[in-house]
Amino acid sequence: GRIIIMRFFSIAIALFVSLVTNAQVNPKEGFIITNQKDTIYGMIEYRTNPINAEQCVFKANDASEYVTYTPGQILGYRFKESGKFYVSKKFDNKEEFFAEFLVDGIMNLYRREKGFRKIYYLENEEGKVVQYENLDGDMNYEQRTANMRAQELVQHVYKSQRAIDDIKAGEMSDKQMIKMVRDYHEDVCTSNEECIKYEYDTKKEKTKCYLSVFAGGGGVYIKTSEMEHGFRGNLFSVGASLDIDLSRYANGMLFQIMGSYFGIKSENEETLNFLELNTGVMGRFPINNKLKFTVRGGLAFSTTFEHDALGYGLCKGLYGGCGLELPVQKHAVFLNVDGKSLR
Repeated sequence: GRIIIMRFFSIAIALFVSLVTNAQVNPKEGFIITNQKDTIYGMIEYRTNPINAEQCVFKANDASEYVTYTPGQILGYRFKESGKFYVSKKFDNKEEFFAEFLVDGIMNLYRREKGFRKIYYLENEEGKVVQYENLDGDMNYEQRTANMRAQELVQHVYKSQRAIDDIKAGEMSDKQMIKMVRDYHEDVCTSNEECIKYEYDTKKEKTKCYLSVFAGGGGVYIKTSEMEHGFRGNLFSVGASLDIDLSRYANGMLFQIMGSYFGIKSENEETLNFLELNTGVMGRFPINNKLKFTVRGGLAFSTTFEHDALGYGLCKGLYGGCGLELPVQKHAVFLNVDGKSLR
C-alpha cells in the first residue's frame, strides 16, 4: 500500500555550525602576497584544489568587495586554518597556474590537481624541474621505472639513496612524496640552518562535519491498502543530524544523515511510534548578510513498532523541504517545512 506522510513544519537547532555571513561560496581567513611582495590579510574562497589552481577570490579586511586574481597577478596566497599555500608558477614555459606548495627547502615540491589527476613538480637546488604523475597506482617498481617520468624522478634525487628507496616503495601519494623529499633533505643538507622552511601538514586537510539536534511537530495522513479509512493525526519528532560540508565542491551544499523518532496521535487518541532515517543534500542560499534560504531532499526510510496496525515493516521513499537558516552567535536555528512520500 501507499503511505503519505506530510510534515507541515519542524524546528532544528544546529550545535556546531559555523555560519558564513556573506554571499561568497566558502570564505576562510588567509592572505595574499602581491607582486611587490606585500602581504595583505583578508578572506579567501576555499574551493577544490583544481579551482584553487586557477583563481584566488580574495577580499581584504578593509574592503567591501571580493576581487578575483589569476596566476601571475599575485605571487601567491595562503589559508590561515589549513595552511594551504599556493604560488604562481610557470614550468617549462607552459600554462601559468597556482601551484600548491607542499615543501619549501633545498628541493621544492609542488602539486597540481586536474580533475582526478595529481601532478607533482620537484625543483632542485639547481633550479631544474621534474614533473611526475602517477599513471597507475598499482604498477610495481619495474613497471614504474619503465615510465620516463619515474626514471627522471630517480635521476633527480640520485644524491639520496633513501629518496630512491621511497620511490621504489610504492605509489607516490602526497604523504609518500613529502617523505621522499624530506629524506632527500636529510641526506643532502649540510648547512647548519634548517633546510626545510615549510612543509604542508596533510592531516589538516579534513572535511568538516557538523552535528545538529532537532524537535518539531506537524500533521500527517496515512493510507494503506489494509486500511478502510485513512489515518489522520498530529506528530511530534526528535532526532539528530550529521551534516558534512560540501562547500568546496558545490556552493553552500551539505550532505545530511538524519535519524529521528516520531510519534503520531490520531483523532481517536490512538498512537503510532516510528523510527526514521533520511539521507540527502541541503542547499543554502543567502538572502542577505545573515538570513539564508534552504532547500533539501533525498531518500527516506521509516519503520514502526506497530506492524500489525499498518501491515508493513520498512517503508522507503523520498522527502523534500525548504526553510530558513538564522544565525545565533556561532550556531544556527533552522525553520523547515518538510514533506514525505513513502511506500
